[in-house]
Amino acid sequence: MSPTSPDRSAVRADPVRVSPVLVVSLLVAVGITVVFAVLRGGLPFAALGVSGPPVEVAVATPLARLVTLLAAGATVGGLVGAVVARPSRDGELGAQAYAAVRWVGAAAAVWAVGALVAAVLTVLAGTGSDPRILTAPDAFLTSAAALEEPAGFLVAAVLAAVVAALCRLTLSWRTAAGALPLAVLGVVAPAVTGQVASARSGHDIATDAAALAAVAAAVWLGLALLETVQPGRALAARARPIALVAAGTALAGTVVAEAVLVRGAWFSGVHGPLALVQLALLAGAAVLTLRGRVPGPSVAALLVPAVGLGALLATELPPALTAPVLTTLEGIQDAALGYRLDPPTLLGLLGPGRLNLLWAVVAVVLAGAYLAGVRRLRARGDAWPPGRTASWLGACALLLWATSSGLGAHSMATFSVHMGVHMILSMGVPILLVLGGPVTLALRALPTGDTGPRAWLLSLLDAPLTRLLTHPLVALALFVGSFYALYFSALYATALPFHWAHQLMFLHFMVTGSLFFWPIIGVDRAPRPLPHLGRLAMLLASMPFHAFFAVALMSTDVVIGQAFFGQIALPWVPDLLADQRLGGGIAWASGEAPLVVVLLVLLVQWSRADSRDATRRDRHADRDGDAELAAWNRMLADLSRGR
Repeated sequence: MSPTSPDRSAVRADPVRVSPVLVVSLLVAVGITVVFAVLRGGLPFAALGVSGPPVEVAVATPLARLVTLLAAGATVGGLVGAVVARPSRDGELGAQAYAAVRWVGAAAAVWAVGALVAAVLTVLAGTGSDPRILTAPDAFLTSAAALEEPAGFLVAAVLAAVVAALCRLTLSWRTAAGALPLAVLGVVAPAVTGQVASARSGHDIATDAAALAAVAAAVWLGLALLETVQPGRALAARARPIALVAAGTALAGTVVAEAVLVRGAWFSGVHGPLALVQLALLAGAAVLTLRGRVPGPSVAALLVPAVGLGALLATELPPALTAPVLTTLEGIQDAALGYRLDPPTLLGLLGPGRLNLLWAVVAVVLAGAYLAGVRRLRARGDAWPPGRTASWLGACALLLWATSSGLGAHSMATFSVHMGVHMILSMGVPILLVLGGPVTLALRALPTGDTGPRAWLLSLLDAPLTRLLTHPLVALALFVGSFYALYFSALYATALPFHWAHQLMFLHFMVTGSLFFWPIIGVDRAPRPLPHLGRLAMLLASMPFHAFFAVALMSTDVVIGQAFFGQIALPWVPDLLADQRLGGGIAWASGEAPLVVVLLVLLVQWSRADSRDATRRDRHADRDGDAELAAWNRMLADLSRGR
């Protein structure tokens, strides 16, 4: 055992503490869930004119949701505690972090089972509780996909099982950090496929708010549970600011999502009053988090029943799902997009449009974090090139404009506009991001040490996965291949009806674009640095594939996503094939120009690098009397004498 490896036997000997307050709150949450489910029975289904499930399914469904939500929170928050809040050194988990990871592994196993059970019960409740569907895998998966939320639970079950296996086997901080995004995706999957996805008007904003609230609540709850069952001295200093941000995000996101679902009926029916009680519990937990040193038993005691109410709310139909369906064009747009579109004009496309909540938050956070790093450098007297700051802020502004302007609103319903946004997010934004040098800024601004954010960043930059993704061939294949894989397969047509799928596409565009442009013109040193000639070859290699894609898109006679676009039937897009060919032209025109700009930037960087090398050689020659040239001349003289 290395000096930094945790003592497994010592960790196992440390018992898990059981808080009486937490036990009481858990019993209260279970009791309320059971009583409410028995009293309500099939009443929510009666509002839709269908028969409800048997009482055992009606009771088991919210209980399974409760277990799933609690275990998911323990997993995500526990991983945050292990990866961020508890010390690790030299890439290996410390004793406290290892104990947290072991706790997370057990919670993730419970989460996987609970999510699988929740998927089965949700399918039974949505299909009339016919048990025969469980014996037909194809019918079960078809029903799960049609109902959407069971599919989200199935995705969560798979991801939770992977996280449980990783936590069981690892002693590495890097592996634990890699399990965290998988756990986050597992939390997001059921959240974005639940009630918010079925709400008509405003479901786009509600979906983003629900995703942010679900992740934040999981972190918040998990940190409180971890401090309750395994208190650690190192948890408080780093966990408190994380918990405060999570508390504010969870509370704000829940308010926004419930406002869309309740539609103003806060004090009538059942869903509105339950939502108010849940918000009151979250607000109380936020106050305790603000006043306390670290979230602990008192915070967990309020969050657990709040989670129980969330499980009940997921089985109680909100007003947004019982409102009459409008068959007009505006009603169809509300149901498909979450908002109504006006005929596009130049000013309408370029001006403010529908707020994309998720990417607005991301843009603001990225800009704020970068400015905080620059301010820290200047506070200690270090300079930072203003051009890099302007580039980064320009990328954030471009991201916000592309997703929250009229372009962003129409991109969900018009192929040609979508292609324009695709080009902006896959080329314009990544080019500006990599020219901002965020990694260099972070390494200079963050405090040095064996543990902490700077050490974590260095570890992630040296990770095998990072080196694989930034390999020139892999980055090129992801950047160019995604164009063909997305639009010339069923992926794009399948993703069109889902808001979360559009957000995932936007994320993919920016990530693949950043991975491609980073080793070519990035200010930060890439994990696999290339000579300038190799960078030029990588850039030139992408150009023909991009042009071929645009030509193929303009030449095809098959309308991509015809079912969805035909359902919306926008009167200003009478010819879907012509709009698609326009999108191909936009891809060609707007794609070639950024590549030419990148080529010019690369040539300028190449010239400056040669000038720096020449200056460096001249200084070296001045110091040693041009010894290198003298040695070269002596070698030539020796060769001449030898001949």
